Amino acid sequence: MPVKQGSIVLVDFSYSNLKETKYRPALVISSSKYNETAIDVVVLRVTSRSRGSAWESKIITDDLAEGSIDIEPSYVRVDSIYAVEKEIIRKIVAQLKEEKIKEIKTQLLELFS
Repeated sequence: MPVKQGSIVLVDFSYSNLKETKYRPALVISSSKYNETAIDVVVLRVTSRSRGSAWESKIITDDLAEGSIDIEPSYVRVDSIYAVEKEIIRKIVAQLKEEKIKEIKTQLLELFS
């Protein structure tokens, strides 16, 4: 399955006891070029709860180029960054519009400046 930058995916995040798993949404932020050849992708956590933080970005249906999100609004946590193996991605559920991807990348750059 080709994973592109801006894809919202369901990722298998295991609990610490390694006996249970739960699929959680995440936003792929690594470049599509990187994703083509790498084993991992870099993702940002997506949650249904806002913390009122400057380091989150609200996602609504209008931000999607395709697919859907279960809970609207959802929030991308720009300060919650993970590298995950592509094989633990269950499925791609949506694709963000280019404008929203740019907005989130700008926030990410601000996080490190």
